[in-house]
Amino acid sequence: MHTVRNTITGLTAALLLAVAPVSQAQELDDLELMQTFLNIMTDYFAIIESTHDVASNPEKAAIMQMQKIQEVYEQRGEKARSTEVLKQVLENSDNQAIRNAAYIMLGDTLKETGRANEALEYLQKGLEENIKASN
Repeated sequence: MHTVRNTITGLTAALLLAVAPVSQAQELDDLELMQTFLNIMTDYFAIIESTHDVASNPEKAAIMQMQKIQEVYEQRGEKARSTEVLKQVLENSDNQAIRNAAYIMLGDTLKETGRANEALEYLQKGLEENIKASN
């Protein structure tokens, strides 16, 4: 991914040198335009690289999917429904990274939907798991 970004950067720099206009004002406008283009392309490749990183890692992908599910329920005005999905994740996953994310997201959602006591129960259970795993 860095090779593609470096190639784009090199081509952009070469293009800047090759199309240097005679007029000083036009030159500044073109340089600003090219710099904007270079910034957009750099950001674009960073997004692709980040997406690839997440998609290539099952833990990261699962956490991102839980967040997206939570977003959809929130947009539909049904944020509390995401708690069932997160509870299912806790029932079905032994992966501690995924479980930690589910505990945190579940705790936040329960707290935000007026179920603070239940949020504390899940957060404490997650804490106990992590303490046990660290010993």
